[in-house]
Amino acid sequence: MKAALDYFYNDHSYMFTLEHAWRELRHDKKWSSTYLANHSGKEKRKQVQEVYTEDEVGEPEARPVGVKAAKAATKRKKSGKEEELSQIHAIMEMKEKLSKQKMLDRLLAKKDPLTKMETSLKLKLMSEML
Repeated sequence: MKAALDYFYNDHSYMFTLEHAWRELRHDKKWSSTYLANHSGKEKRKQVQEVYTEDEVGEPEARPVGVKAAKAATKRKKSGKEEELSQIHAIMEMKEKLSKQKMLDRLLAKKDPLTKMETSLKLKLMSEML
């Protein structure tokens, strides 16, 4: 450590001022969890030595899904069954809308005076259409 501080002083002509921060934070969870073991092929980085401190370093938590990934997931293609189900729902909605329109047309075309129930149904269907 002393040699590293000397090299820094020789290169930059001033002392390294954050040594105290480095000594405090070098075993912090944030920094020790960044270098996880790579189990494939040659490793270019040096392994972080195990440090036994009072605070055990737990397993790193999984990152939450980002905004772009969440949007892409909603836009992705649906599976065959999901696509068929959404088409069936769309067809059923159209059928329901058409049946309501036909019923309203029949009520409006009726020449006899409407009963109380028919009048309320007519008003309800008109309000839904608007």
